[in-house]
Amino acid sequence: MKIQRYDLPKIIKNDFLLYGKIHLTLLIAIILSASLVIITVYNTRLLITEEEDVIQKKKKNDEWRNLIIEKNSLSIHSTVQKK
Repeated sequence: MKIQRYDLPKIIKNDFLLYGKIHLTLLIAIILSASLVIITVYNTRLLITEEEDVIQKKKKNDEWRNLIIEKNSLSIHSTVQKK
């Protein structure tokens, strides 16, 4: 007596192709959609981080300019008082 073996992955694939084309199409669409959502969220987070870095650099640059202006202002004021 020989035991008959079935190729289960092949049977499942054939069933999907014969009877589940709509289901297979929907499954692929769901996986693709989920992947695109993940990629979009990742890119958005990268852009937000980049924007925060730019804003922080701008604030530091503005503070540096204000310090230079204040220094120049004080040096001019002290020069005027000495005369």
